[in-house]
Amino acid sequence: MLIKTYSEKRLGVSKVFFTVRDGVVTSILVGNNAVPTGQGYQFYVDDYVAEQIHKCELYLDGLTPKLRLKEGEELVVPQKTEKELEIERLRYELERLQSEEENEDESD
Repeated sequence: MLIKTYSEKRLGVSKVFFTVRDGVVTSILVGNNAVPTGQGYQFYVDDYVAEQIHKCELYLDGLTPKLRLKEGEELVVPQKTEKELEIERLRYELERLQSEEENEDESD
């Protein structure tokens, strides 16, 4: 099963970074504040996928890196309440505003 990936941060997604050395994944960083220091591939995936990233594998489709579910694994898709979705939206908005403020401070 192919895993949906995103090219940029948005509500409900987390950054995952696969460090690759000599064609082999050597580590995986998860989290929007993670700072990779090696060569590899970065994706944004749904939060529930990031929590279960050990069930996924990186592969190349031609020259395009993609994620898929490992054979025999199954992703658990949580059902969020309206309250949980609103909390998530507010956290995202807070992060966005804080980032804007930091960028304004740096340009002064």
